[in-house]
Amino acid sequence: MKLLAFVSIVLSVTAAGEGTAPTLTFDDAVALTRKNASPSTTTPLRSEIAGLRRSRLPSVRAEVTANTSRTLDLFAEGPLEVRYATTVLAFDYPLWDGGVTSSRINAIDARLRRLAARGGLDDARFAQLLDVFGELYLAQQQSELLRPLFERLSDEANRSALLISSGEISNLTATEWREIALSFGSRLLELEARRLDAAARLRLLTGLEQEPTLALDFPDSPVVAAATQTVRDDRVDAMTIAVEESRTRLRDVTASSAFRAMLSGFAGVGAAESNFRDVKSDGSFGVYGLRVHLSYPLFRGTSGIPAIEARADLEQTLALRDEAIDAARARASEYRLREETARKRIALLRQSVELAREREQSLNRLVAAGVRTQSDLGHAQAERTRREADLLAAEIERWKAAQLLARMTRADDPDQK
Repeated sequence: MKLLAFVSIVLSVTAAGEGTAPTLTFDDAVALTRKNASPSTTTPLRSEIAGLRRSRLPSVRAEVTANTSRTLDLFAEGPLEVRYATTVLAFDYPLWDGGVTSSRINAIDARLRRLAARGGLDDARFAQLLDVFGELYLAQQQSELLRPLFERLSDEANRSALLISSGEISNLTATEWREIALSFGSRLLELEARRLDAAARLRLLTGLEQEPTLALDFPDSPVVAAATQTVRDDRVDAMTIAVEESRTRLRDVTASSAFRAMLSGFAGVGAAESNFRDVKSDGSFGVYGLRVHLSYPLFRGTSGIPAIEARADLEQTLALRDEAIDAARARASEYRLREETARKRIALLRQSVELAREREQSLNRLVAAGVRTQSDLGHAQAERTRREADLLAAEIERWKAAQLLARMTRADDPDQK
């Protein structure tokens, strides 16, 4: 009986600690995990990209030029020496760059949008949170299923000595009661160990200071994919970004050997000094200028090699992206199959639980009539709780598959071409 009392004390202490725990949903856990991760600078960067789209300013630079020259004249009595220096502000504004600037801005914007679409949470951390959340919820709910039965059986086992002395039960019946109670207590202690481990990992991911009470809703409707469905994961996103970068490099190389128009200008001040035949003169002056530069190649020659290399790199990146998309689609099909299989298994387990409850009720009546023993009822209750635990585990598996599938599938993405 001491072991049974010790188990009861341990479970009572853990139950008292759970009484003041806050309630946490999975969406809240995702938000806390995202917040607990490294801070993102996506929003400031996207505002800068939006500013570049609205107005493109010219590139401005400061230039300082200094020069000295000495001209020798064999027929003159002395050389001509000239020194001058200028300081100007110059600017360059591309009138037409072949779409290179727009392509670079689009590539950066696509990368930032994809980072924002993942919610600041990569696939590995999301899957880790999903597993931990499911394990903790399963341990908490299974403990709630077993705890009332264990407490009732423990009370009956503690009264067994009094019932034996009064002749109401035999020693064999009392031993069976005690064995059933210890079996339930062992299962509860195992669930308690699993709960503590899952709670510690969840606190590490979310930054919570205490174990929360988890809340989950299990919708009965199956997961329905979008009509124009695409699949995305971290590898697909990375390869799509690589494709955009390869396209940008190809446009850059192509535009550098195509028609280009550039507006340039400068303005500043300068100073000059000259010396000829011992006559010195100096002075300051202003300098300014404006130029439109048009360039169109007539014969490329070997300058077409970088464009060929860029096209080959783009084709290779496109092939790798297609491989990533195929792998993601296969994984999405696996999640869909797991969700469908779990849904069918849940339907069968619900029927099994109903049969177990009907058998338990029937044995309850037979025990009250003195036809069956209390140990038979205990075994029936253990079987019913086992089936309920299996049903809960199947619902968790279906929920996890649905969450993974929903993360991967969405409406058609215009960036994925």
